[in-house]
Amino acid sequence: MTRTPRHRPYLTAGAAFEIGLRPMEMAQWLHIGPDHATFMADKRARLAGCPPLYYRTLERSRDAQAELLRVVNANLREYHGEDFAEEGQALTDRRDGSRHDLADPAREPLDILGGLVEEDYVLFDTEDGRDVVIAASNAYTSSGRIVSCVGRGMHFAHEPVPGLNAALAARIDRVIANVQAGKPVVRFNWFVTPIASRLFPEGSHEANVEAGEAAARTLAADHDKAGETLWLRVEQQTFMRLPETGALAFGIHTYSDPLAMIAEDADSLRALHRLLGSYSDERLAYGGMLATRGPILRWIEDRLAG
Repeated sequence: MTRTPRHRPYLTAGAAFEIGLRPMEMAQWLHIGPDHATFMADKRARLAGCPPLYYRTLERSRDAQAELLRVVNANLREYHGEDFAEEGQALTDRRDGSRHDLADPAREPLDILGGLVEEDYVLFDTEDGRDVVIAASNAYTSSGRIVSCVGRGMHFAHEPVPGLNAALAARIDRVIANVQAGKPVVRFNWFVTPIASRLFPEGSHEANVEAGEAAARTLAADHDKAGETLWLRVEQQTFMRLPETGALAFGIHTYSDPLAMIAEDADSLRALHRLLGSYSDERLAYGGMLATRGPILRWIEDRLAG
């Protein structure tokens, strides 16, 4: 494959957990991928009816939801006019022909937004001096962990990740509190998985670990198949302070590319080899990569050897 993934955060990642925020241009905020039409059909089906596994809001989040929808609409018109046509209070998605009434009184603004763009959104507001989640629409994963944070802080979502809260919980709180209006920021996560779909299956964590173990059994016989068996999953996370309500919009966009895409990218190969070799077994097990680490490392070494 001649092209490389859109984002390669592993090139600069370290072995320790890190926040890694950097300034974000508004043109980078929303992305419309080559599989947009099929992906959005699947995403809308998952979010239809606002099932509690994927969608939850507090009543007091309505103003922040409405502001976020207005900001997204303005961004689509400014940076993605070739893909969206404005028709009064509606937008038509030119990629798939779907029409979205932005003023539909029967739906919450966050619900409308979930069916409009590929990004998921979580909204934070300040309560008794701490930032709490007041609304969440999270189709990418099906663990329900992020959605269950509504009414709580994000520490609850991070509890299952080994060592994350101990290492970064206080800094994450400061980051959320310090994001300023007009100064959006972005960070990235990544891991390797046998699951190609950007929308993870039900019981996402357990499904990923089981898929990794099954893939490892296949790759034990022929690690050269790693490139076609495994996928690089990258999550872009954006943070934007909404100027009118003061709420914080946390955006999530997930990318999935075959591992084979970096087969000739020596920088990416070396970075992955370094990180997979330095992560603890506990961290790799949580990410579903412990079973596949050996075959991936051998696959990388073969390609680096030429």
